[in-house]
Amino acid sequence: MAALAAKTGGTSVSIAPVLLMSHLSRASDVTIDLSVVCERAWGAFMRSALWVGVACAACAVGAANAADMTPYPAAPASAPAPFYAKSSSMAYDWTGIYIGGRGSFDRTKIDFSTSNTVTGIVDGSASATRSAAHGGAQVGFDYEMLSRVVVGFAADVSNGDDITAGISNAAGTNVHTEENKTAASGTVRARLGYVLGNVLFYGTGGWAWSNGTTTRAQLVGKSGGATPGTIEQTSLNLNGWTAGAGLGYGFWHNWEVFGEYRYTGYQSNTAAFPVSQHSTTSTTTVSSVIGGLNFRFDPFITRY
Repeated sequence: MAALAAKTGGTSVSIAPVLLMSHLSRASDVTIDLSVVCERAWGAFMRSALWVGVACAACAVGAANAADMTPYPAAPASAPAPFYAKSSSMAYDWTGIYIGGRGSFDRTKIDFSTSNTVTGIVDGSASATRSAAHGGAQVGFDYEMLSRVVVGFAADVSNGDDITAGISNAAGTNVHTEENKTAASGTVRARLGYVLGNVLFYGTGGWAWSNGTTTRAQLVGKSGGATPGTIEQTSLNLNGWTAGAGLGYGFWHNWEVFGEYRYTGYQSNTAAFPVSQHSTTSTTTVSSVIGGLNFRFDPFITRY
C-alpha cells in the first residue's frame, strides 16, 4: 500500500482506499445487473413452462376428442319390411286375388207370351221349367279388414242352357214352339262378409247377363206367312240382377272351397218374328245352388 502512496501538493495521499472503493462500487453494480438477469430469465422460464402446459393440455383434449370420434361398429342393417305381412291372429287370410272353377245346379223358369203384331191380340202363352247342371269359372278379389269384415268383388261365367216350350191358340189350330238357347251366362257382383276362424260368411249381389238365341218354329196351322216347318230365329241378350249368400272355408294357406245360393231375375225380352207376324215376350228367372274351389294368390298390397 505504501507503494501506492503519492504526494500531491506536498500532501501525502493514499491511493489504495480509492481503488478499493472503486472496485466495491463496480462489484455492487455487477450484483445489481445479475439480479435483473436472473429475474428476466425466471420470467422467460415461467412463460415457456406456461406455453408447454397449454400445449400439453391441448394435446390431451385432442386425444380425448379423437377417442370420442372413434367410429363404433356399424349396426347390422335391418331387413326391409316385408311388402306383405300376415297377421298372426289370422287362421286364414281372405285378402287377395282368387281364381277357380265352379259347378251349379240351376232351376230355370221361362214364361212366354205371344202376340199378333198386326192385331195386337195375345193369342198364346206357356211356361217352361228346366233343371240342369252347369259348369264355369270365377275370378275375384277380397280384402279382409282387422275387424274381420271382408269386402270384395267377383265375376263368373257358366255354360248355357236350352229350354223349349210349345205354344198354341185356345182352339189348338195354331201351334208353334219357342226355344230359348243360352250360349253363356254370368255375373259381376260385390261381396260383403264376416270371418270366423277359417270360415267366411258372405252376401253377394250385382249384375247378371245372358247371351243366346230364340227360335220360333211353326208346327200346326198358318200364322201370317209362316206355314208348318217355317223357322225364324233372332238374338236373345238378357240383362238382370242376382243376389244370394254363401260361405267359404279356407285351407292349406291358399285354397278354399265355397258354396252359395243365388236367385237371378232377368228383364223381360221381346223377340219379333216378321214372317209369322208374331212377337214373343219371355221372362226368365233362375235359382242356383253353386259350389266351387278357388286358389287365392298372396296379396300384392301392404296390409295394415
